[in-house]
Amino acid sequence: MGSESSGRGVDHPADVVLGEISARLGVQIINDWSGKDDYLFRGPHGRLERLKYSESLGQWKRGLYHIDEVLRDSLVRSIDGHSQFTGWSYVYREQLGEPEPVVIDISNPARCTLCHERFPSGNAFGWHLADVHQIDTDEKMEFAVPEPENQHTLNKWAGGSA
Repeated sequence: MGSESSGRGVDHPADVVLGEISARLGVQIINDWSGKDDYLFRGPHGRLERLKYSESLGQWKRGLYHIDEVLRDSLVRSIDGHSQFTGWSYVYREQLGEPEPVVIDISNPARCTLCHERFPSGNAFGWHLADVHQIDTDEKMEFAVPEPENQHTLNKWAGGSA
């Protein structure tokens, strides 16, 4: 049984670390080659998410969702002393601050065709697809329907509250 589990990688210390992280407690992977560290936390649905600081934007950004195994491999290499990485450490989310949505791709209001939630613009819609529907795609518009800007204001009058 030991050889089976080590073949799947469950005996590696990275698996213990990944079992401990949450939305609040994460791990910093110090990357010497790129000069930009990765910060891994659990996203809203338990999947691994990566945060990076963007110097050009002056804010934290959530990375695209990756297959958990890709992010696990970065942690494994940092623990094993790969030359790309200096090391790793635990970090609390409040030390970093919250990432802000970056406006890209969708410049007009859109509604998710899967659940009908409305998004004014930006990659908040991409986060929604990854978080809620577990879809990671660069072609976000295939899951969106354009919505006139003034249409959402009618919702406040629904149900006879006008």
